[in-house]
Amino acid sequence: MNYKKIYLILACFFIGSKINIVLSQKESSFSGELTYSITKISSDKLENDFSLGDVAVEEKMIIYAKDSLVKRVHFSSVNGIQESISHLRLEKKILLLTLDSIDFAIQMPSEEVPSAIKNSYTFKKKCFPKKKIAGIKGFPMVLSHKMLSNDLHIWYSKTIPAKYNKVFPSFEGLPLRYYVVSEKGLYLYTLLTFKEYDPPLALFQIPKNYQLISLKDFLSLTED
Repeated sequence: MNYKKIYLILACFFIGSKINIVLSQKESSFSGELTYSITKISSDKLENDFSLGDVAVEEKMIIYAKDSLVKRVHFSSVNGIQESISHLRLEKKILLLTLDSIDFAIQMPSEEVPSAIKNSYTFKKKCFPKKKIAGIKGFPMVLSHKMLSNDLHIWYSKTIPAKYNKVFPSFEGLPLRYYVVSEKGLYLYTLLTFKEYDPPLALFQIPKNYQLISLKDFLSLTED
C-alpha cells in the first residue's frame, strides 16, 4: 500500500474518531446495520477555494452496531475498503489496516474534540417538511459552515441514538441525510438501509491474523 494513502487513511480516521463522542449510558441502545451512500457534491454548492477534481468515486459506509460495539466499513472505488472497530462505553478504537501484506490492528488514541471541529458547524431547527429516509422519520435542520457559500438542509432521527454515527458533536439524534466538509470538498451522506437485528459478536472482534500494535509503533514502521 502506498504510504501517502496510509497517512490519508489515518488522518481521515483521526477526524472520524475525534468527532465520535460517547453519550451518556442512560441513552437507549441500538443493534443492527446502517448503510449510507456517500456522494461528492457539485462545485456550485461550494466556495471558490474548493476543488472537486475529475475523478468519479463510488463510496458507501456500513455501520454495524451491537449495543456499545460498533464496526464501520468504508467502501471506496479509489481507496478500497477501510475498517474500524470501536467500543463506545470504553472509548476504545481499533483501525484495521494492511501494510506490505501484513495485517495490523492499530490502537487509536481517544481524544477530546478540538474546538476547531466543535465550532465548524452550526445548526438551526427549521419548519421545512419532515421526510422519511430509509423508512425512518427524519426531522429537519439547517447546517451552516464557514467554508460553504449557502446553508444546507439536513435530517436526523429522534428515535435512534446519535452515538452510532456521531458525526457532529452537538447532534440530538442519528443523522439520516447530512453533509460533511473536508479538504477535498463537500460530501452528502444519505441513509440507504436500516436493519434492526443482533449481529454476531465475532463481527466486532479483531481477526486472528491481525497484529495488535499502537499507533506510535505503527508510524515508526512506516518511517523505516
